[in-house]
Order: sequence, then C-alpha cells, then structure tokens
Amino acid sequence: MPLVCQDCHASNGKQIIFFQISRKFKNLPFSREIRQSTNGIHLNDWVEFSKESLDDGIYCSECHSIVNDIFFSQEERTIFKDSRMETLSFKETPINEFVESIKRLSERNGASIEQYTLPSIPAEFGELEYPLPNEITKKLQQKGIEKLYSHQAEAINKIRSGKNVVITTGTASGKSLVYTIPALESFVTNEDATALYLSPLKALTRDQLVSLEMFDDSPSTENTTFGYTKLQIGCKKIGVGVLEGGKNDAVKELTYQNARYWLTNVHYLHFILQGAAHFKKNNQAFVRFFKNLKYVILDELHAYNGVLGSKVAMLLRRLRSLCKAFGANPQFITCSASIGNPKELAEEITGLKGVKGFTMINNDGSPKHQREILLLNPGYLEQKSESRTRRAPISEVIDIFKYICINFKKFPKTIVFYGNRKATETASFELNNAIRSRLSEVSKGEEISQEFFTPFHAYLNSYKKQEVMGRIKKGELVGIVSTSALEMGIDIGDLDLCIMVGYAGSKASFLQQAGRVGRKGPGIVIQLFQENPLEQYYAINPKEFMEREAEHVSIDVGNPNIVAEHMQYAAHELNGKITSAHSYFKVSAARKSDNFTNKIIESGKGTWKLNESEIKYNNLLSSSKLYDVISQQGLSREIILEGIDDRTMLRDYHFGAVFLYNQKSYKVIRILPSKNEIIVAQVKADYTTRGLINDSIYIIDQTKEINLTDVIGLVIGKLEITRRLWGYKKINLFGGGVSDLIEENNMYPVKYETDGLWIQFKQTNISDGALHVAEHAIASAIPTVVKCSQNDFSFLSSTNLKEFNYFPTIVFYETGGGGAGIMETISDRLINILNKAVAILKSCQCKQGCPNCTHLSTCERNNEVLDKSGGIELIKSIKIKTEKALNVSNI
Repeated sequence: MPLVCQDCHASNGKQIIFFQISRKFKNLPFSREIRQSTNGIHLNDWVEFSKESLDDGIYCSECHSIVNDIFFSQEERTIFKDSRMETLSFKETPINEFVESIKRLSERNGASIEQYTLPSIPAEFGELEYPLPNEITKKLQQKGIEKLYSHQAEAINKIRSGKNVVITTGTASGKSLVYTIPALESFVTNEDATALYLSPLKALTRDQLVSLEMFDDSPSTENTTFGYTKLQIGCKKIGVGVLEGGKNDAVKELTYQNARYWLTNVHYLHFILQGAAHFKKNNQAFVRFFKNLKYVILDELHAYNGVLGSKVAMLLRRLRSLCKAFGANPQFITCSASIGNPKELAEEITGLKGVKGFTMINNDGSPKHQREILLLNPGYLEQKSESRTRRAPISEVIDIFKYICINFKKFPKTIVFYGNRKATETASFELNNAIRSRLSEVSKGEEISQEFFTPFHAYLNSYKKQEVMGRIKKGELVGIVSTSALEMGIDIGDLDLCIMVGYAGSKASFLQQAGRVGRKGPGIVIQLFQENPLEQYYAINPKEFMEREAEHVSIDVGNPNIVAEHMQYAAHELNGKITSAHSYFKVSAARKSDNFTNKIIESGKGTWKLNESEIKYNNLLSSSKLYDVISQQGLSREIILEGIDDRTMLRDYHFGAVFLYNQKSYKVIRILPSKNEIIVAQVKADYTTRGLINDSIYIIDQTKEINLTDVIGLVIGKLEITRRLWGYKKINLFGGGVSDLIEENNMYPVKYETDGLWIQFKQTNISDGALHVAEHAIASAIPTVVKCSQNDFSFLSSTNLKEFNYFPTIVFYETGGGGAGIMETISDRLINILNKAVAILKSCQCKQGCPNCTHLSTCERNNEVLDKSGGIELIKSIKIKTEKALNVSNI
C-alpha cells in the first residue's frame, strides 16, 4: 500500500516524497529521501541529519508528521529496514594488530603463512605542456585535484601530440582521468568532436557515466541512472549516453541523436557497426558520430585475451575501416593491468604498428597505501584421505570471520574471490550461516537474519548486479563472494580485506584482485592456496609467486574462421564492398576458411565484395545458444540468471539439477530449447548437484606438425568435441558429503569445434600411470607461462584412443571454441612449460604422488593409476627431444 500522511492526505491529495530517520549506524542520526511513484518506491542514499529532535521513523516531507507504520506489510518493512552495518577500518584499527591475530589463528590451525609488506609510497606529480581549458581546471580544483600525477601528465601530453597510448599503471592510480580529460577537452574546444568508450563489461560503462558527474556544473542523479545525461561544462552542454543491450530504446535514441560521448561495451559495438550504414532511422546520427570520432578509449585491455581478444581485434579493424570511409582517423587510448606485453597487445589488437604504434606509460606516480599480503597454505588434516590431505580453504575463511567476530566485534569490508559461479553461491551460503551462528552465540540465542555476504558472478541479471554493488557501497553487506567478474575496475566502494581462494590464474589477475583493497587507506590481502599441484608449488616457493614476471597475453589475429567472418561484416558495413582489405585483415588466413570465396569475392586488387546484400551476424563471443534461467511460481515468472551457454547448461542446469540462488535452492524442472529457457522452481533441499560430463574427440584437420623424434610428435589441429552428460552427484550443503552417481540420459550432447594440441608417442611401452602424471603436471604448468586459467582449456591422456591410432597421447584443447591462441603459445613455449611441470612434481617430497603434486580435482579418472617417477622421466624425455628438435638449450 502507498505511504500516507494522515495530516496532509485530505488537503494535498497524492503524496510523493517522504524521508526516513535512523540511528542504527554509529548511533548517529541519518536520513534518506523516499519517493513513491507509479513504478514503486525509490530510496535515496543515507546522509547525516542535523535535527536531533526527530525520533527514528518515516516522516512526511511537507509537515514532518511521522507516518504510522502499524499497517506496513512485511515486504514494506523489509524495504524500509536500515540494513547498514558498522565495519572495521584499518584507518582506526592498527593493521599490524589485525595481521598478527590472523597469523596466530592460522598457526593454531596448522597453516603455513608468509607475509609481504607493500609500504605506503608518496605521490609524484607532473606538469602539462600547456594548460587545460579553464572549465576543466576549475572542476578538477573543486574536487581537490590541484596537480596531476606524473603518469597522468605524461600520458595527456602524449595524447595531445597525437600519439596512441597504453597506460599500465596500478589499480586506483587515476587512469580514468588520462582519457577523460582529453575527451572533455576535445568537446570543449571542438564543437563536432566525438569519443567512444569501450569496456568488456556493461557495468563499467555505467560507472563511467557516474564518474563524469564531477565535471558537471548541474549534476542530476536521475539522469545518470537513466543512462543519458547532458554535461554542463561552462557554457557547453555535452550529451553523454550509455549504449547496451536491453529494451531501453529511449536512452539509445537520445544517445544516437544527441550524444558526443558514447559509452558502450565491445559486444554492443559489434551490433552498432552492423547498422552504421543500414539503419535508415539513425543513419545521419551514425555518420555524424563516426565522421568526427576523435578518440577510441579501450579500457581493461588485459581482459581481451584469448577468443574475446581475437574477435575484438577484428571488431576494431572494422571500426577503423568504417571511420576511414567517413574521413576520420581516431586516436586510441588504452588502459591495462600489469601484463608482460601491453604495448605489443595494444598494437596487435588495434592493428596499429610502427609509426602508428603505441607509446607505453608505465611509471606510476600515484600514492600507495600500506598493504599487507599473507600467503596462507591450509594445515594438514588429522585424518588424511586419498583425495584430500589439507583443510579446505573455505574452512579457513569461515574460521577467520568467526575469529574476527569474537575479537574485533566488527567485520572489515571484504571481497572474497572464488573460482566459479557455483563456488561463490555455496561459499556465501556457508559464510552467512557461520557468522549468524557465531553472532547468535554471542548474543545469547538471539536469532540473526541479516545477510552478511552475497555472491556476484556474470550470470546474475543486470538488476541484481546493480543491487549487489549498491548494497556493498551503502554498507548493507560485510562483503561479496565474487568470481573474477569483479576483478576489473567496477566501482564497489572502498574495501579493507581481500581473500583469494585459489590462484587467480595470472599475475595480472592477482594484482587486479589485490588492488581491490587499500585504495583509500591500508588494506590486507590473503591468498589461500588450494590443494592442487600448481598452488602447492607456489606455497613452497612463495618468493617466486610474488616476484614472477607478468604473463604475456595472447590473441590470434590470423585465425581463418574469425578473419573470414569479420571480413564479411566489414564489407557489409561499407555497403557490401571493402577496399584495401589487406590493410586491416590477414586475407591469406581468411582464404583458408571453408566456403569463404562462396560468400565474398575479390572483385579487384585488394577489393572484396559480398555475394549477397544481407548477411547473418553472430554474437561477438558466443555463437551457441544462450539461455535464461526463469523461476516460475504459478503464473509468476522471474529471470534470475541470464546468458547461460549450452555447455554450461549441460553441466550445471541440466534436467533435475539443484543449485543455489540468493541463499535459496532451485531445481530445474523443464528445459525449453525453442525459447532458450530453463524453467526452475524453488525447493527445499539440503544439497546441490554436480554434473559429470565426458568429451569425445574427432580430428578435423592437422594444421601444424613437429616431429620431435621418430617416435614423439607434436601436432596442432582442429578438433570436434562432443560433450555428453552421463550423470550427476548430490553435494550436501552441510558437510560437503557426496552421493553416488545418479545417471542422467535425457540431455542431448553438445558439439563444438575448437583448437587442439596433442603430444603423441609412437611407441607402446609408456605406462598409463606415467602418461597420466605428465598430463596433470603439464596442465598445471601451462597457466604459469600462458595467460589463461585451467578453465580455459581441457585435457586428457590415454594409451587407448582410437582417434589417435591407439598410441599413447596427451591432448589439450580450448574450451571456448578456439581462436584464443592458447595452443600456439603452448607450442611456442613448450620447453618453459615442461621445466615448470618437472619443478612442480619435484617440489613435493612424496614418492608415490598425492593431492599436493599429482592429483587434480577435475580429473575424470578420479586420479587413479598415477606413476610419479615415471611421469617425471617422461616429461624430461619430451623436454630433451624438444630442445634437440628446435636446436635450443633452454628458453
């Protein structure tokens, strides 16, 4: 029911605005505005309130009479509840005291722990070669920015001189000002100039829109929420809009027609380019924008690795060819985390090299707060098993928060990074139960219903993501349990504690995740190692973990199918014909794609023309079906998850699957392939399910073969993978027990093509156990050399595979459908990988093999038949033969 003031209602009629007073947070009066409109109740942020005389409650904004809450429904009481919590800050609590207490707890649990201190560093400032426009200088000064950091000044000077730049300074170093200032300067000084901001994630574009408020002389919160605004900078009004998928056509129309600054993601740019020359309604708007495009800003460059990076490289070539047709030649400004090859990646992904290449800015002048990094390896179990010898990392996390609850009374604002979506749901469920239980003990049996942690991952719908990020910023949550989806620069406020459960997959990812804390004050990072060979190797060699070089990001701009596909798009976007195609694309690679010349023909030297006027566009990243997960209760339907691809559906959302969402259990009751819908119902269950899948392999083509000896060969080729679900197991939510296999035969298999690499031994005297250990060790070593995680590729070994003529074979293949360049990089850096594989096996003192050196949790053969010493000798043999074949000693 609507809020009603009994005193004003009769005379004023419909009421819209109320305000709420609460003293729950720090026992100080805070107020927030409450607006009720036709589409529901909207709550503004809490602000400090100066009128001490008003008690807690909801008041009419007209007469300040308190609203009687006796008739509030339970739902309304939940909406109006002040859920903010006081958190522990290391500005107030000495960070060293907290660290020492965590170390004592960990040692009591038998864990080993290493501490590294990153000290605070003062800022270094730089000078611009000539002043900024007064309007921009004034706004910077109003925000307390009197000087620019040295890297900001250096980058802006280079941009002003016409250079393409790549900025690789640390997290929270003010990289956004490096591109925002030149963009706004161009808007102020050039009436026609436009700029394009590109991110890998939709949430980042919204962040950019909000961050521009600091330059607006008349900011409006409603406009930025809406997705389009007009910045008032001096006497100039500059349209800025967000372009993204969804049904908000009003925002898109305003942005197309009026905005000079488009904020979008690479997936939606793929859609925009499709219509640039074909959407009659907005044709002039497209021409206006691309004809005057001054800057292209590519944020989070390091995220564009693998398949996504390979396809974004083609996307940017299409953008450049379109701009050239309109007479524009935009500059590129890119921002990256610490990777091994930022300049090379920027040049490869844009296609701009040589004199048109990039200047790298990497001398970070921003100040740094103290950060303490703890590398923690859980202790051994009293009763070890074949599958586990150490305490589970989540047990360590729970113990840490129980200890904080008793000894500090408040929790630090926290982010916990976990490897996958299911783990984030389960971990947040377990953390909430543990914290509630401990608080209930402390409060002598009082029931605690507060939610302390909530999961965050890519499959949440947009509304839920915004809700979660808003709650952590407002202080309504202690923390978030997230996949790598929050690794990038999405604004979730200032955090104090970051816990990483498991290795992030690369040094760049580790630094990005660690950079979530210590932005406005001291912070603590805890890296918890899991029980697998690579992480246990790093636990034994912590110095190497901290000091290792950043990995190189690999993309493949010569993948025949990707190049061929995007050459057709480029021609379509230029009215069916592209000239000088070789200036943008590797045409020789495209020619190798099946049926390429049936779809597009060379009509003149360097000019390619489509055979048909209309072509079908695939999604940028996934050409497979994407499903929505829909909760259905009677006639009520709600999309709770979105963007589920068919391979994930087969594993996690098959018929009968049970999973957690929002701390509740759901079961898949129906799958509607024709509608791309997975129908689920809420159930009472004390378990979730884990799908068991099996891949069969068919060789389509061998593209590269290296005979290391007469009996050992290395082959790169194209594979067809058929993935089948053959059953699932129930995982108990309280204790983690696992049921027997439940067979499931109602799901159709999923087929996809991908890139593969296999090492084959044309001899039969190699034991299955040695081959199995070599497979695990090499798979564990790959992420130390190639920027990828073990989720990016699959692997198997066998002495009995028909497709490989029954020779002993180790096979690796990309899980993303190929095009990531992972297999080529493995081939190029095989000796480094083999060296690391031997080091991983030798770092453990056991003789027979154990979960710390030879076992992998993903092993489809349950880690049976393993010969550690034979595996070491086999890897050494491959290494020696590879060195001789490539005529190198060590690389």
